[in-house]
Amino acid sequence: MPSTSFLPPIESWSTWSSLFDNERLWRPVIDAICDSHGIHYRTIDTPRSNTNAVFLLDRRLIVKIYSPFWSEFEIEPRLLEVLKANDAVPVPTIVAEGKYWDRVTWKYLVLEYSSGHTLPAIRAEITRDDILAISRQVGLVVRALHDTDVGPLDGLDAGESWDALVDRRRRDALVELTQMQMIGPAVVEELAHTLDHVLSDLGSSPRTLVHGDLESDHILLNKLNGEWSVTCLIDFGDARIGVRDYEWMPLWLGLFDRDIEAMRAFLEAYDRRLLTDDEFPRRLMAWTLLHDFGTDAVVRLLGKSGVPTPVETLAQLRKVCWPVLMTTSSP
Repeated sequence: MPSTSFLPPIESWSTWSSLFDNERLWRPVIDAICDSHGIHYRTIDTPRSNTNAVFLLDRRLIVKIYSPFWSEFEIEPRLLEVLKANDAVPVPTIVAEGKYWDRVTWKYLVLEYSSGHTLPAIRAEITRDDILAISRQVGLVVRALHDTDVGPLDGLDAGESWDALVDRRRRDALVELTQMQMIGPAVVEELAHTLDHVLSDLGSSPRTLVHGDLESDHILLNKLNGEWSVTCLIDFGDARIGVRDYEWMPLWLGLFDRDIEAMRAFLEAYDRRLLTDDEFPRRLMAWTLLHDFGTDAVVRLLGKSGVPTPVETLAQLRKVCWPVLMTTSSP
């Protein structure tokens, strides 16, 4: 263990939030990690990151130092190793992993840098047919992800069990939206009924590997042989062994930005039976709320829409959050 600490005490989320992207602070730690693995680099950049200290070296390698306030390190290396064996799910390659001591133990990964574009970044320059083709490709990749054998991932530690997460979100989601004055009493009552109906069948739902945050930043695209292709899924820190319906909210509200035609193209490739499943609209609504990021997503969407809040009818809420439901049977 080094006798000198490069890092200050980081004992709260607020301290971490103010320091995790400070390149000058982390540089001695990055140098020590690279030296231990025989890695040499010239330039360092700080890509956008939400929870971990992530640094790009020579646009060739990524050093990811994990926040001490989450359990993502216990998930991501194992997942990437399992998925790397599946050509249908493109993921980054692990170059090195380990632990570095500086006041506390810092867990880290060194990954090959995956270059690519996000869908919002190229949306203005691609055709409608391109968007639908990308949507179908995402459908095939996500289906392959969900078909992954979860046996090798037994005991996956996400810091909170799947059942505990679902119980917490069922308990908190409607309370949060009510306290923030997003929804009125009539909507709360109807949504509570929807949640209870969907969760009543949870025990019989097959468990699968879900990424948990397939929004646009985590799906990278490149143009190959004149066509846009999905070339990498990144950031598996929110992955779970859960039910596949947990995956839809970030795709629907994030990647596809409520584009009904794109979502349908995705579902056609993923599992076309969902397009004629009378229960799917109800599950989409429920798992938007049950998702760990569900409250923030709904609040953000209502804010952008300009709809007066609290929303007093479920029909109003559907029109903003789930207009795709208007084309299928109602829950």
